Amino acid sequence: MIVGFPGETAQDFEELCQFVEAARFDRLGVFSYSDEDTSASYHLDGKVDGRTIYNRKRRLMGLQRKIAQARNRQLIGTETSILVEGLSKETDLLWEGRMPTQAPEIDGVTFINDFEGAEPQPGEIRRLRITEAHDYDLVGTLLASDTESVPIAMPVPLVQLKPAPNPQIPIHVL
Repeated sequence: MIVGFPGETAQDFEELCQFVEAARFDRLGVFSYSDEDTSASYHLDGKVDGRTIYNRKRRLMGLQRKIAQARNRQLIGTETSILVEGLSKETDLLWEGRMPTQAPEIDGVTFINDFEGAEPQPGEIRRLRITEAHDYDLVGTLLASDTESVPIAMPVPLVQLKPAPNPQIPIHVL
């Protein structure tokens, strides 16, 4: 979501906050409007000052942090599949992984602080029992596997592009 778009009023922002509280998003990115002279919005009236934009972004992210933390707490004790990525970037005492719902470099991570059975290997998919929840990150125990880990399959392209029969006619893929 973008906060501070030209013309955004205090009432608009309050409505946005109410929407976020009602929707209870799993994950939400909040971005500050940036006035770029190459965009159409550059010429709009009703610019929102930088301090207001900053405060609105902080408030909206604060609302989302509480929602994310509550949703993460609900996951404690559950089991999920996880892609083991390797040793943690923060400490070599933990491993890191991602659930299918966690995008790399965007969403939080899942830390592995203990494991049953074989030592984790980067690239394997295993089951994890979630034991702790933080604002955006989770912590859990990697479970022993009855079978070998599942290898990662390469994604199949959704659309295969072929050269245009007539290069003068552009092709638009939706």
